[in-house]
Amino acid sequence: MQKFYLVLVLVLTFSCTQTDNRITEFEKVLGERQTNALNLLVSDFEINLTKIYPNLTTEKGYRQYLNDMISDTISYYENYSFMSRKTITEYIESGLWNEVYETNYYFDINSKDSIETISVNNIGKYMQALYVVKDSDNLINKYWEKREAAGMMQNELVVNGILSSNPDFNDYFHKRIVVLEFSF
Repeated sequence: MQKFYLVLVLVLTFSCTQTDNRITEFEKVLGERQTNALNLLVSDFEINLTKIYPNLTTEKGYRQYLNDMISDTISYYENYSFMSRKTITEYIESGLWNEVYETNYYFDINSKDSIETISVNNIGKYMQALYVVKDSDNLINKYWEKREAAGMMQNELVVNGILSSNPDFNDYFHKRIVVLEFSF
């Protein structure tokens, strides 16, 4: 019986170490300041979830938020805006926004004006950091592949893709994927 407990302790220790190593590697590639900005985004997001869905757990709040983002019944999206001014400032000044998204300008001949568009930064630190850990988790892997191939996607495609991968919204990475998808 003691051998069983020893093996159990070793397995649990190994799995915790593996998880910690994934997070450490991800954060090392992303960068310290960008990681801190991302943590602020997640914190603001979860605070907002408790305001929007006071009777739901965090896990169920994430799911409901995703479903609401593609629902036809939502008409007032301001309630779903989750970033504080401090977080917005840090998101931009830390460089995290530029690691996740790119701003492009195109000249419109008809209006003689430039048009600003937002696209995915496929070579930014965020995608690089996800690449390092993508093979450790089905949702991360699927998300990385779709984002790398398609760039910006409609909310419905993102939400359905995430929910079809059986997300665990207690998972460090699953939370961050959702938060960054709705933070542009």
